[in-house]
Amino acid sequence: MASDIRIGILGTGGIAGTHAKNLERIPGVRIVALCNRHLEKAEKFNQRHGGGAKCFDNFQKMLEEVEMDALYVCMPPGCHNGEVEAAAARGIHLFLEKPIALDLARAQSMADAVKSSGVKCQIGHHLRASEPVRKLKQMIRDGSAGRPLLMQARWFCNSLYGDWWRDPEIGGGQLIEQAIHIYDLTRYFFGDVDVVTGFRGNLGHARFPQYRVDDTSASTIRFRNGAIASICASNAAEPCAWSVCATVIFEKVVVDLATPERATFVYHDGKVSDEVWRDNIKIPREEVANTVNAHEQITRNFIAAVRGEEEMLSSIDDGLEGLRLVRAVARSSDEDGMPQRL
Repeated sequence: MASDIRIGILGTGGIAGTHAKNLERIPGVRIVALCNRHLEKAEKFNQRHGGGAKCFDNFQKMLEEVEMDALYVCMPPGCHNGEVEAAAARGIHLFLEKPIALDLARAQSMADAVKSSGVKCQIGHHLRASEPVRKLKQMIRDGSAGRPLLMQARWFCNSLYGDWWRDPEIGGGQLIEQAIHIYDLTRYFFGDVDVVTGFRGNLGHARFPQYRVDDTSASTIRFRNGAIASICASNAAEPCAWSVCATVIFEKVVVDLATPERATFVYHDGKVSDEVWRDNIKIPREEVANTVNAHEQITRNFIAAVRGEEEMLSSIDDGLEGLRLVRAVARSSDEDGMPQRL
């Protein structure tokens, strides 16, 4: 590998801009190629980010003409058509935005390509990179959190978003394209899913003909270790506000994520109210907040993994299983709430 890590970006929309800004902060990283089916969009993106990349409107041509060490894939989930497989076959490490696809067969093809090629692949589940989430994950690993019990989480917002987001064949809807972030967190904390049931619908935005995906969903999940999660998502909540929050309950600690980047840890050590009152016990509390933006942190983790310095926070298997989970919620809704086993 060259001394500098050479980055290509496929798709130059909003999230690609976030990644580009974060990559620019890391020494020894260069963006060398950009691809958008509208060449002028790639060229404008290039101007905003230093102007040092070669621009393409054909991905295969980009692969053939530019040497890359890693590729950021920032396309809508319904637009994948073998690009990930082609890059993996050339030994290019991958950062894939979530969900990695809409169709499980395509997602499995991508996972198989990554594994057979041996390239490193990070999924853009950036909430895993926040400091409160990483702290709780460490407590789970070392046993100090105790047994997992319950997670209650929500993703509330209100927006029409872009054309692709509202298209069920490209964006897939709020449940699959957006709420997958918190579904991924439940798996990160509680492990493999046993059974899920859920409902979704377009309840608040049906008056907009162009809005053809769900804006409301709710599910209940039971994990193989017995823990339970309840997740609600609404894209018909308060306008101009995004509320992403959760309460995670373990045997010895409760974590109240006011946002994924700011949380209160309550170290009750398994005590019940009766013991606290009787013995006048003071329950320790700790405020934990990000010092580095989670998007920046997961990009730093990816680059460190490419350099062989860290393990990645989110693997291709996490991308595949996260998609399998939200698709199971959608399937349960289609079958009038019928439980789905994973």
